[in-house]
Amino acid sequence: MDLKQIETELKEATDGLLMISETDAPFEFYQAENFKGETLDEETVLKLAAMPADYPFEEMELGYFFRNMTHARPDAGDEGMQQAKRFKHLEKKLHELLQDVKVYRVGETQKLVLILGRTPGGDIAGLKTMVVEN
Repeated sequence: MDLKQIETELKEATDGLLMISETDAPFEFYQAENFKGETLDEETVLKLAAMPADYPFEEMELGYFFRNMTHARPDAGDEGMQQAKRFKHLEKKLHELLQDVKVYRVGETQKLVLILGRTPGGDIAGLKTMVVEN
């Protein structure tokens, strides 16, 4: 599967879907150009985010990151159930399209979130969004 197809499928999965936090932010397709073969670790992610080496950084599993979005509360109604299904679909799609998907959060209160993995061709790609946490 080529990068363009991965981009198309991720854009379809996130169309109209917002990352829920203090301010709801859209998801954008992300491709790390000129990083093929680089190890996907804290140093690389901070370079991708254009942040200094001592900037706040957190790595987590995708399922843990999406845990509050993939389980609708009983009182969430039909809209909440649909949103939970969309997040479950997105999580599944990310695992289908990318290898070794992880979530990287960079920042303090307003955090850049990079959901990255490797394409079959070895590129680093995924999604980016923002979260605001007080």
